[in-house]
Amino acid sequence: MEIKDALKNNLKGEALANALSFTNSLVEKGLAPKKEWDNGFRFIKNGKSPCLFVFNNEEWFICDVPVVSEPEWSLLNDNMKEFIIAHIKTCSVHQGKSCGCGSEPGITKSIFGKRYNNVCTSEIHINNPSLDILDKFKEIIEWWVVNIGV
Repeated sequence: MEIKDALKNNLKGEALANALSFTNSLVEKGLAPKKEWDNGFRFIKNGKSPCLFVFNNEEWFICDVPVVSEPEWSLLNDNMKEFIIAHIKTCSVHQGKSCGCGSEPGITKSIFGKRYNNVCTSEIHINNPSLDILDKFKEIIEWWVVNIGV
């Protein structure tokens, strides 16, 4: 599988192990990795995508969780909502540097009924996720597969 080779060429140690494990869990749920660019793969099921992997310089992150664009996300339980809110990415151009998303300084979005300013286009960003973070994210993906990705 192309994504596994790309991960092995870019990540090492715990980051590689976590990324491969998470990739396997997504594939088992019927999500197919599609190469977006050399260091980025979007996972897709039935033309919809719950996340994007990006990796570079021995780091990787998960982003583009479409919590804003799909009203069904409001049905998530409170624990999952809190997890997503804790990982909302804001553009950091106001701190003197660009986040690189192309939408600086970000936009105002409503997520679960609350307004957030300077939200990045990728909305959610989880950098070098630990196994605990990945377990929570797996719950969200499982929910997504049943409620949105069908």
